[in-house]
Amino acid sequence: MSTLPTKRDPARPETESTPTWRELAERFRDLMKDFLQEGKELERELEPKLLPALKRTKVEIEKLIAKLEERAGAAKRGPMGPGAGGPLTP
Repeated sequence: MSTLPTKRDPARPETESTPTWRELAERFRDLMKDFLQEGKELERELEPKLLPALKRTKVEIEKLIAKLEERAGAAKRGPMGPGAGGPLTP
């Protein structure tokens, strides 16, 4: 007497047929539409939270640019300033 289980009939695996290029294009189009829609919703959600921070950041960047421009202008004039009578002045 055998205590081994009986051999089952191998069931055919359910496989989908290979999609056509048209079906793949439609799936991709649908995915992209969903992706863009979710992105727009996320933007609408985050904008009120991020806009004030972005404005503050913009102001800080503008201040830094002004400082750098001021330094660059001072460097062009030289360390003693314009018309200071340095050794290169005629």
